[in-house]
Amino acid sequence: MDENLNPQSAAVAHGAVTWPEPPPRAVLITGCSSGFGRLTALTLARAGHQVYASMRDTRTANADEAEELRAIAAQENLTLEVVDIDVRDERSVKEGTRLVHDRAGRIDVLVNNAGIYFPAILETLTIADLQAVLDTNLFGSLRMNRAVLPFMRARRDGLIVQITSALGRLVMPFVGAYGASKWALEATTEILRYEVSKLGVDVVMVEPGAHPTDIIEPNGVAYYQEYLRGLDADDALRRAEYGDLARRAEVLLVENPEGAPQTIADAVATLVRTPRGLRPVRVADPSVGTFLGPLNALSGGLQRQVMKQFGFEDMLSVEP
Repeated sequence: MDENLNPQSAAVAHGAVTWPEPPPRAVLITGCSSGFGRLTALTLARAGHQVYASMRDTRTANADEAEELRAIAAQENLTLEVVDIDVRDERSVKEGTRLVHDRAGRIDVLVNNAGIYFPAILETLTIADLQAVLDTNLFGSLRMNRAVLPFMRARRDGLIVQITSALGRLVMPFVGAYGASKWALEATTEILRYEVSKLGVDVVMVEPGAHPTDIIEPNGVAYYQEYLRGLDADDALRRAEYGDLARRAEVLLVENPEGAPQTIADAVATLVRTPRGLRPVRVADPSVGTFLGPLNALSGGLQRQVMKQFGFEDMLSVEP
């Protein structure tokens, strides 16, 4: 399917149109210590897939989270293995993906989910602050793609699901670093989709809204506090000169209690079930579908015109 979100693709992505479960897939997921990653790992494992749930620091900072996943897998007899991958580290990415490929004999699906977030006045962010966010949110996914694509291309079969964000299509104040990373992620993911569309690999995006996941509390709060502690005298003055505006950023550290993060895991599971060639480019979270639905439909039509003008129209369709 070559359109962005439209009524048919929305139905596909959110289960109104369904297909039987495919044979068990070997699925590698990043950022599984909490949130969407953890839920997606459990959802796909419970559907019978062979899941490799990756996270960094499995023996230190995330040891408890890793052990909890292992315990659930053992209790429910799930085919789920925890793998240590730090998406910021080239060597860790290469070794982790090679380990998964050696264990499973293939990597059918990659779910890029790892991400960090904190709000701040853009002027007060140093280049190092911006690089830290981009290193996980953008470069981390690009590292993972580079690691798995040779395996997928060799078999002419594979699916990459990129978890982006509504803030990769829309903007709000105080999310300059996060928004920049997600806008860039949307662009690079769609570009990759076109480049591999004739090589047996499908690349799609899921665009969450706000949900009660650890990306805000406690993780986002911790990153925000670290940012405040790291302000030098010049940037502290810059922030102070914004007055009450600077404190308004903290509104974005409050979780949405009405969010339903399982809907994101379910959307990923539906994409895994959906046959290649029928998956939408983008799946907007229902909580933000009112905004993203029309935007994605409009951009999809414009994108088709641009691709046609430059002679790339054939790349809009992923070969089944």
